Amino acid sequence: MSIEIKTKENVDLKDCTFITGFHSVIGETGYITVMHLIKTLKAECIGYIDTPLSPPITSLENSRLTLPFEIFKNENLVILFPRVLPYRAEQRRFAQTVTQWIIDHEIREAALIGGLDSQFKTGEEEFRVVPTRAMLQKAQKNKLPLLEEGLQVFGPLALMLTSLDIKNFPALAILPFAQRGRPDPIAAAIAIKKINDIYEYTIPTTELIRDADEIEEEIKKIIKQQEERELGPEPKPDMYI
Repeated sequence: MSIEIKTKENVDLKDCTFITGFHSVIGETGYITVMHLIKTLKAECIGYIDTPLSPPITSLENSRLTLPFEIFKNENLVILFPRVLPYRAEQRRFAQTVTQWIIDHEIREAALIGGLDSQFKTGEEEFRVVPTRAMLQKAQKNKLPLLEEGLQVFGPLALMLTSLDIKNFPALAILPFAQRGRPDPIAAAIAIKKINDIYEYTIPTTELIRDADEIEEEIKKIIKQQEERELGPEPKPDMYI
């Protein structure tokens, strides 16, 4: 059985920017960022990803049944919201399927949001980036600080990044320094500020900063509920990202 991406008919994603982020022990940065983007922009759900090992988790949100992997759109932003991590056995296929879908829909470029363990912070920069080859020139032009050699990217984000690089697609992983072992909304706010800077958006971060404690507690509850519902083994926490 294959992984399938299903969207509304005649949806036009040409020249859009694709954004996603996954659950991670490093600040839950990608997950919080994506969740905030969808909520703040009031993005429309335009599709979902169906996998053979789709996790047995659902809920109601604004009177709508949620699915584990949903795709949202707001103007020229396309947002993949993985409410849970894909199972390890299909993470590579998941990344390859999403990459080909991005290319087939003529999406312009991709931003992948993760977190970098704050113990590795040196200097004043609040983040690091990892560009694909097709994005390196833009990253250098914008004077974005690259991830130091010796540090590594793990998990679904790494698989997405490498899959996009193999296809010579312009993509950039944005990695704010974040707290290990607890949700870090401040790191997510940094990620969104960098998205604003790089792509010339004006996505607000006031709520993330103002309600950081409440958001942290909310994310902890979500993670706990998901862990209690899991039926199979999941990968160990990422070391860095």
